Amino acid sequence: MAKKVHIVINPASGQPQPILNQINDVFYPAGVQWSVSITLKSGDATRFAKQAIAEGADLVCSYGGDGTVMEVAQAVQGGDVPMAILPGGTANLMSVELGIPKDLSKAAQIVIDPNSVVRRVDMGQTGAQLFMLRVGIGLAGEKVKLADRELKDKWGILAYSIAGLKALQTVPIAKYWITVDGVEYETEGKTCLIDNAGNIGLQGMTPTKVSVSDGLLDVIVVRDASVGSLLAVGGAVLGRDVNPAAMKHWQGGEITIECDPPQTVQGDGENWGETPTSAKALPGVLPILVPPDEQKE
Repeated sequence: MAKKVHIVINPASGQPQPILNQINDVFYPAGVQWSVSITLKSGDATRFAKQAIAEGADLVCSYGGDGTVMEVAQAVQGGDVPMAILPGGTANLMSVELGIPKDLSKAAQIVIDPNSVVRRVDMGQTGAQLFMLRVGIGLAGEKVKLADRELKDKWGILAYSIAGLKALQTVPIAKYWITVDGVEYETEGKTCLIDNAGNIGLQGMTPTKVSVSDGLLDVIVVRDASVGSLLAVGGAVLGRDVNPAAMKHWQGGEITIECDPPQTVQGDGENWGETPTSAKALPGVLPILVPPDEQKE
């Protein structure tokens, strides 16, 4: 069990709640020495996490949404000091992926549980930028752009669905040229995903072939916005066979994507410009503390 814990808190995430009291109620009886940093702007979480590691923290916790988790992950990736996730944001996709409870007190219990384990999780890299969840192109990129803070504050996780419906009206079908580990493919679609993790925000609802610990990235192209294609994605989530006319799927360690017309690109909820783009897998570089039954998939 970690004895010196630092928590990076994003106060803009989630809904107002007395989080320090809840954390202290778990940590204090266990004898955990803990401290906090409060983020004010982009980049703070990475800086605070690196500083905590340099000062001897043996665990860095992230309290916030997936953006905060990603910033802390940039500080701990490639090292021996793990991170823990205390979900506090809108979607919390990585915490759902790893079986970490949404309830703050239950998530904090993972830190003091002697049976918790450190799982080595893959990341992806696009240029100098890292991602944990996915790169989204086309409809997936526009959806993130439209799901601004005002929409999230009003509708929570439904903000992404609302933004997606708006994006459907403007994003055209594009022609994709996709290279996976040197093999070239050509297809058309409404959106393209480079997935490291498959979770869509619901416990257990993960495409069966997408793993956060297999050392590979998954490329998924949804051919159009028809009911058939959307049902195909739902079928993949539930582990059913997918009609290739509705959705294409490849796996590999190095991915390059070009498309016409150029499409919006997002990485883990951040706007990364437009295509072309490329990505490579970084196997097992991120140590995350998880519940005992989540060590293996």
